[in-house]
Amino acid sequence: MEKIELTPSQIDFLRSALSGFSPEMYKVELAGRAGSQRYFVRVAGEGLSRILVVWDSRDEDWSRFIEIQGDLSGQIDFLPAIYNSDEMHGLILEEDLGNMTLKRFSHENSSRRQEVASAYREVLRSLYKWQKMDVSGSPAIKSRKMDLETFLWESSYFARFCVTDFCACERFLDDAWERERRALAEEASRLPGCCIHRDFQSENVMIFESRIRFVDYQGARLGPPQYDTASLLFDPYVSFLDELADELYSYYSGLTGDTDDKRAFYICAAQRLMQALGAYGNLSLHRGKEWYREFIPVALERLCGVLGTLPEFPRLRRLAETCSESLHR
Repeated sequence: MEKIELTPSQIDFLRSALSGFSPEMYKVELAGRAGSQRYFVRVAGEGLSRILVVWDSRDEDWSRFIEIQGDLSGQIDFLPAIYNSDEMHGLILEEDLGNMTLKRFSHENSSRRQEVASAYREVLRSLYKWQKMDVSGSPAIKSRKMDLETFLWESSYFARFCVTDFCACERFLDDAWERERRALAEEASRLPGCCIHRDFQSENVMIFESRIRFVDYQGARLGPPQYDTASLLFDPYVSFLDELADELYSYYSGLTGDTDDKRAFYICAAQRLMQALGAYGNLSLHRGKEWYREFIPVALERLCGVLGTLPEFPRLRRLAETCSESLHR
């Protein structure tokens, strides 16, 4: 791991938060970077390890991250503990959950698919607990909702950064596209809601000491439960997930007791995949994070498959297919 040189403000914060902290006595290294401007520093020594989150506190999600953890800690135990924070310098000291993401576990065990399926079933059990929480006492969550405007933003994000900037397929963004994306967003916005994570994919699920933990939860809000389920089961970060998705969805349906048709699931999957594709295009082209390019083909393939189950949206499907074909020019 890359070594990190702490700033004076970070050293002062760690001295106040960790008894006996000294930069010379602790191992300090980069633990990871997020798609945004956050980065994570592992601080280890004296028999303990903590994660220092370095994050501009002017970002509204900074305070939400802390508030949501406090609001939910009495109901669930799979968010990382927060030990201290410093708003002036944008620092948070939290529990170290190690390096084993669900994504990494899945790839390291790709030849043992049933082990991967077992891990996903455990994740789905935790997700179901998350979805059943009472969030009436959490202003940070209940004040935000996956409404029509949010769902329309997702498809416009896809149109700008994936369809236009990445694939050069903007000629297909016509009146039929506008009608269908609005109809999709309207249907998604009418679905019953609960607490959702909003970015529930395999890099935001950790396996630590044989337990499932959730991270990067500051986007939590009210929305359809199928959104998080689709985020997980159509996650482009795990390329072989198609082989397990039906089995895992059936397992999840057994937990919820909802054995109706999968239309709501596919509606949410189409929305989520468009949002993800917009993010991959934006991050790879404009934020210097080129490694996100590799997930675009898988995400487009999955979007095409999802839209194939929704015959009311032929223009959306043709657009997704054209974008996919553009990658082979």
